[in-house]
Amino acid sequence: MIDFMFMLFAGITVLGALVMAFHESIVHSAFALVAALFGVAGLYWTLGADFLGGLQLLLYVGGVTVLLLFAVMLTTRDTMRLSLFRYVLMAPVVGIAGFFVLRAYNGVEAAIAATGHVPGDPQPTTQAIGEMFLAPDGYLLPFQTVAVLLLLVLIGAVTVARRGQETTP
Repeated sequence: MIDFMFMLFAGITVLGALVMAFHESIVHSAFALVAALFGVAGLYWTLGADFLGGLQLLLYVGGVTVLLLFAVMLTTRDTMRLSLFRYVLMAPVVGIAGFFVLRAYNGVEAAIAATGHVPGDPQPTTQAIGEMFLAPDGYLLPFQTVAVLLLLVLIGAVTVARRGQETTP
């Protein structure tokens, strides 16, 4: 069952990435990016990294793509012209990425064949990561430091945005 789900999410990821790279409409490409990022979240879940899958879903599928769609909608039509250069550039990139994916797959298959050890079913990781984040002897201090840093960055971004509005008549 895990093999089927892995292949399903891998197919969603690859199909979304291909549509994103080769579709003529930038809005459709942005929605294809949503599908590709959702497929990556599913890949994380099938590999047992449920915390990373949740973060992928919240941060990238939820946040970054909304920001990207707003940027696309606020962009003028003149700056969204497509050229043949995009297709000429994307074909080798897709080919090289496919080559490396096949090499990695063959390497994993060779390692399993050489050792005869097949990995067991993935186990959930969210509880262990949460306990490490909140334990006083774990990552509590770096976690809180990053939270304060992100708050300061947000305050700085609002300050810079307001300063730009005050100068315009």
